[in-house]
Amino acid sequence: MAYTVNESVFPMLILWLVFSMTNSFENVVPERGVLKRHKRYIEMGPDIVGRQFCQTRPTGCCSGRRDNCSVPILGSLCYCDMFCNSTADDCCPDFESSCLGRKPNTPSPFRIGCQDEAGRQYRPDSVIQVNCNKCTCSPDPRNPGRYRWLCGKEVCLIRDDIIQTVNDGNYGWRASNYSFLWGMTLRDGIRYRLGTLGADETVMRMTPINVRKNSPLPKSFDARQKWPGLVHSVKDQGNCGSSWAFSTTALLADRLSIHSRGKIKEELSPQHLISCDNNGGNGGCDGGYLDRAWWFIRKRGVVTEGCYPYRSGRTDRPGFCMVPSHQNGGTCPSGIYFHKEKAFQSTPPYRIASREEDIMNEIIMNGPVQASFKVKEDLFMYNSGVYRHAKLGEDNMLYNQKREYHSVRIIGWGVDGISGQKYWLCVNSWGPAWGESGYFRILRGNNECQIESFVIGVWGKVDGDVRLSQLLESFRRERQEERFRLEDQNVRRRRRHLKHKLQHKKHRHRVSNK
Repeated sequence: MAYTVNESVFPMLILWLVFSMTNSFENVVPERGVLKRHKRYIEMGPDIVGRQFCQTRPTGCCSGRRDNCSVPILGSLCYCDMFCNSTADDCCPDFESSCLGRKPNTPSPFRIGCQDEAGRQYRPDSVIQVNCNKCTCSPDPRNPGRYRWLCGKEVCLIRDDIIQTVNDGNYGWRASNYSFLWGMTLRDGIRYRLGTLGADETVMRMTPINVRKNSPLPKSFDARQKWPGLVHSVKDQGNCGSSWAFSTTALLADRLSIHSRGKIKEELSPQHLISCDNNGGNGGCDGGYLDRAWWFIRKRGVVTEGCYPYRSGRTDRPGFCMVPSHQNGGTCPSGIYFHKEKAFQSTPPYRIASREEDIMNEIIMNGPVQASFKVKEDLFMYNSGVYRHAKLGEDNMLYNQKREYHSVRIIGWGVDGISGQKYWLCVNSWGPAWGESGYFRILRGNNECQIESFVIGVWGKVDGDVRLSQLLESFRRERQEERFRLEDQNVRRRRRHLKHKLQHKKHRHRVSNK
């Protein structure tokens, strides 16, 4: 069968074929090439007004879309093809005059308002962020027609002036900027990075125990070396005022590991306390009291980190309690099963006397201790060395004295090889990127920032496991026997001293009578 084409339709068919081929050619541009098309709005500033761009191209302007029909401009590209005219945001400044033959409009002058430290120019009313404050390019009332930056008055958590003064001075430690703290106000730093509320007067009157001296004490000590693998590593509380929960669960975990001789190595869950311990004034990410945290652990116990993973550091919220105290068992938030009777508990905590030797003896005998102290603003910038408050100008922490406390673990002590300063070795909860891989050293023997004022020890318990309970109890008995032995030694030493003193006195008396 032969086919014929109507002569009147033939020209339309030819046009359709040409149109289709043209479109096909235009659409053949790879997806990658399309994505590479630069899109930048070009503002008519003084550096580009009157300059030629499209006219500098050997082939001039282009029809349709041609991604290579471009000219470099201000670190990007502008275009001289007809496609750019459809969006009007990536054409070269001379596109209308060079490609469309229109008379160019005289652009309005570019108003330069303010300049930043890097020399970048900003228009009036521009807003930029400078550390923790927003700055607006505003008219300068003293100089009509000129502009200046008008910035907020918040005190920032990280301050270049403090870093420079500490590093230029003879303070015995180095300061540094931390990107995860940069841009925060001091107010937010106190709220999110601390979290231990100052103890009530009744708690501060708690009678400390007198730890018997285990002499001679070494010049330096690190619990990680005496009990390798049994002292838990640095954690990060994130943006949640929860040091009260982190230091409490970490201390109990350390003590359980050491006292069980490594049979218990569980990481314990600060999230359990943050979400579920809401009685007696503890407020999740808004801070908590150490004595009430220990009460919760004594009465209800705490599950493992594997059961109840930490999340509040990313949300600044305690979240709902997902391990209710009335449940005897069930599914953990992580999906594993838990038995309430196997939750980890403790005896009532005991306070250690504020004497330097008592704290050292407690650590070397029983393991790390918990200490709360007053934080000063320069601590946030600590990098290395033996920290002591630099006392630079006004104390900006005074506006909220109840919330300026922080709690950490003390795991050892030593003497700095360069400065000769005595120090406590502490574990912080701001992650390994802060300080000396998450640890810090603070002046020892001076009660620096009240670090020696309220020091806590505790004995761990596991009521649901007879074997582990017996193991923990045997360690405790050994320590009590050791304490009695040291007491006997001290008594005998005092008796010998008194006897020698009396003999010396009698001898002097006989000599004087002669």
